[in-house]
Amino acid sequence: MASRRGPHPLSLFLGMATRICGPDEARLSRVLQGVRRYQDAPLLPARPELPRIAQRGGVSLRSYGGPVGGKLLVVIPSLINAPAVLDLAPGRSLVEFLVGQGFRVALVDWGPIAQSERRLGLAGLVSVRLLPLLRDLEEPILLAGYCLGGTLALAAASRMPGRVEKLALIATPWHFDGFTAPARKSARAVWTATRPIGRQLGVLPVSLLNPLFWSLDETAVVAKFEALAAREADDPAVAWFALVEDWANSGAPLSLSASRDLFVHGFQNNRIGEGQWKVQGDAVRSEQISCPIFDIGATRDKIVPKEARIRLRRANI
Repeated sequence: MASRRGPHPLSLFLGMATRICGPDEARLSRVLQGVRRYQDAPLLPARPELPRIAQRGGVSLRSYGGPVGGKLLVVIPSLINAPAVLDLAPGRSLVEFLVGQGFRVALVDWGPIAQSERRLGLAGLVSVRLLPLLRDLEEPILLAGYCLGGTLALAAASRMPGRVEKLALIATPWHFDGFTAPARKSARAVWTATRPIGRQLGVLPVSLLNPLFWSLDETAVVAKFEALAAREADDPAVAWFALVEDWANSGAPLSLSASRDLFVHGFQNNRIGEGQWKVQGDAVRSEQISCPIFDIGATRDKIVPKEARIRLRRANI
């Protein structure tokens, strides 16, 4: 497993770590020890695959169960990484917690991108994959979206008035002009560098997007591996670190069209936040959504800062 584990792309991470550590060779050595500790960490048991209750193309809806009579809550994970972060392990699972709160929970599984889906941008994924899945459900639903999944959940809710009772957004980007100027510049650089690869492959491997996330707080990325070096190999925290880091380095490739929408219509010109992004021919404007919206994010999040989240008239949390 060590050879397959990240951080990916390893060569770019090592270059970043060398630059951050500068002449401090002892610190760089600790960072490298931390990387090795991560790569050698034991694997925790994988979560079982849960039953598929609906499917459109390569996108499916999986049931996590819940009490009879409970409200149906559909959770939409990010496109960029696997949904595993929402169900890491017993006792460390958002969907497990939600089931315990009395909801019947279903999770969207974006799956590996099918050949026929490579032409679908973000709007196409909403209109020909996500909306048909949700409209097949016979009852009013609750929606919760994480990260870019929240962006798509918001678009879906705008096309289902009366069917979505409430919408929760977790660390969801919407106003891309709320990212810092250096972050948007880095996004443009990542797109310029990866677009030729995407054109050749027809998709963009998720590992090539990691430098964008690293650039938002390079010092913190390096520091977490340095801190890991101080832990013993059998420390349970090492296995948990590895589980989350494996997730961060996982995920099916993103279609080139969806990548273009994210970088160009998002980071570059903010068409999404300005209400110029169209789904099924109509512009998506967050203020037109009639159902209650609960928006939540970390106060010091640099991946999706508060300024980049939906701008509600009522207070965000």
